Amino acid sequence: MMTLSHFSARLGALAAASALSATLVFVAPQAHAASNGSYYKIELVQPTAAKPELLRSVFVTCEGTNCRAPMASTAPKNMCVSIARKFGAVAAFTAGERVFTADEVAACNADNAKAIAKN
Repeated sequence: MMTLSHFSARLGALAAASALSATLVFVAPQAHAASNGSYYKIELVQPTAAKPELLRSVFVTCEGTNCRAPMASTAPKNMCVSIARKFGAVAAFTAGERVFTADEVAACNADNAKAIAKN
């Protein structure tokens, strides 16, 4: 015979297991992307000697024309524009599995030019 205390203990364990599973489903992929530092992969037109820079809450690290950064809580286009503003014209941009088209990269660089013209 199952008493009320046995039932509530089992229900509590089930709820805890469900919460843990849900957390791992959503957090683990993001943690992996952030831990290897390469969610964003950027190819610049010109090499840069800039040190790692904090942009949109993540550090962007560049070596020559290659830059990388972990996932940020911003739209990929905003990250692309921010990188173009700080490091120079972008030749190629990848956010996770999404590779920007030539038109999208041109838009990043164009938004950068507009921002510079306004300042």
